[in-house]
Amino acid sequence: MPQPAQAAVSPVHGRLALAGITLAVAIAADLHLRLSAQVSPVWQTLSEYVYGHLGGRSAAPLFSAMCLALALGSLALLAGLVTARRSPAVVALLGVWCAGLTICATVPVDPDGQARTFDGQLHNAAALTAFLALPAAAWLLTRRGRAHCPWEPRRTTIRALAVASFASVLIVLGGFVFTLITGPAQQEVTLGLFERLLFTVDLALLLTMVRPLLAAARNPSAAPR
Repeated sequence: MPQPAQAAVSPVHGRLALAGITLAVAIAADLHLRLSAQVSPVWQTLSEYVYGHLGGRSAAPLFSAMCLALALGSLALLAGLVTARRSPAVVALLGVWCAGLTICATVPVDPDGQARTFDGQLHNAAALTAFLALPAAAWLLTRRGRAHCPWEPRRTTIRALAVASFASVLIVLGGFVFTLITGPAQQEVTLGLFERLLFTVDLALLLTMVRPLLAAARNPSAAPR
């Protein structure tokens, strides 16, 4: 009996995704190292690097480049999922993640301790939506189905990282709400540290989702024919 044709898995999309993610990590590391005296990695969020200065110049363009590199890498992953004919819901959620990163890159967060603005609230809403959309996309990506799924061998890892991502989002969100209620002077939850934990978990999640695309380069039978 003839076997059903498998959807193509594109190594090109995997390489582009890996390049974007790697560039984002390199920029993030550079921001942490060069702005360690200006932005606390324990108490201040990643978005606050936009108000740092490097040699008299604003660090905002570098922060934007980090977000856009991650968005473009994620977009390449999204294209790979479309090629592999994954669920439209997965593609849509990953698209929300990419859009949220793009908004964070172009709309700055409100400076710490200053009045809330529309732009700042938009930034916060985009970040929250993006950080919820990514683990949701990962969870649905590994939903069991009839057709062979290249992501099935990593199902346990992807779902464990998705749960860790959701948990980290809840901690960051709870700390943010607590700070809004009590004021920055009473801040007891280390938002910066937990947000960086969330960022690290999501990077690991993205890389795990990219791996089946990269594996296609080593397994010609998985590549498009």
